[in-house]
Parts: sequence; C-alpha cells; structure tokens
Amino acid sequence: MKSSSSKQNPKSKLKYPLPSEEVSSYYFNLMPAMLEKFMEIRTWIYELSEAEERIGVIEECLKWGEPSFLTPKTKSGSTIRIGKVNDSEFALYFNCKTTIAKEIAIEFPELNCDGKRALYLSSSKKLPKTKLIVCLKKALLYHKKKLDLS
Repeated sequence: MKSSSSKQNPKSKLKYPLPSEEVSSYYFNLMPAMLEKFMEIRTWIYELSEAEERIGVIEECLKWGEPSFLTPKTKSGSTIRIGKVNDSEFALYFNCKTTIAKEIAIEFPELNCDGKRALYLSSSKKLPKTKLIVCLKKALLYHKKKLDLS
C-alpha cells in the first residue's frame, strides 16, 4: 500500500523495511546526518547477508535500547549494535568477548577503534565504506572463521 505522502515518509525509501515500530522509532529520532549514516551501514549489513549465504537472514532488533543485527538461523556472526554516542559521533559495538574490535584496530589503525568493543564514527564525515564492509563481514562471519581454519 503506497502512501501519497511518500515524499515525506523516509521509511518509504528503504530497500530493507524496518522490522518494528521500536526500531523505527529509534532511527527516526536521530538527527538527519546521523540517520543517513545508520541507514548506509544498515543497508551494507543486509547486502552482505544477501551476497554471502553463510551469513543468512539478518534479525534486526533493539538490544540495550539500540539497533542490533544478529544471524539467528546460521549463527555465523556475533551481534553488531549501532548506537549514538553524542550529537556528532556514533559507534558500531561488537561483543567484548570476541576478537573483532582487536582485529579491526590492528588491521585499520587509522580507524577510531578501541580494540575492545567499539568502532567510533563521525556523523559529519564520509563513511569509509570498503573498510567498514570488511569490519561488518568480520562480525557477521565471526563464528565461521574458526571452522574455516580447521
């Protein structure tokens, strides 16, 4: 069902529909510049899941009040959470019991990664797409990595 006010409804432009009112409400309470970055990253996560069958279906929900992405069917990945830090900065959060953030900090020292659980990004700068895709893939395939080594 298309709305005649689709030009005013940012949700109507989304390639990947939002899963719930809770998640929608989080996103659409962000400032426009930050919302744009969140939507870019969100799209890349879904595109990775479509391109890589080992990732499988993405489940998007709120964890700790922030959008989180899981791989419930394949269990290939570790949860990725995205959250606002302040008005100009946000972070991708990875499970602190994994080596994901440490690997990112080593592989991409130019990124603002604490090496423990968070990769900090600015809402006013262009996202480093190629590097972020690598980071997202590390998380979405984290549990497959161990199997690939054997």
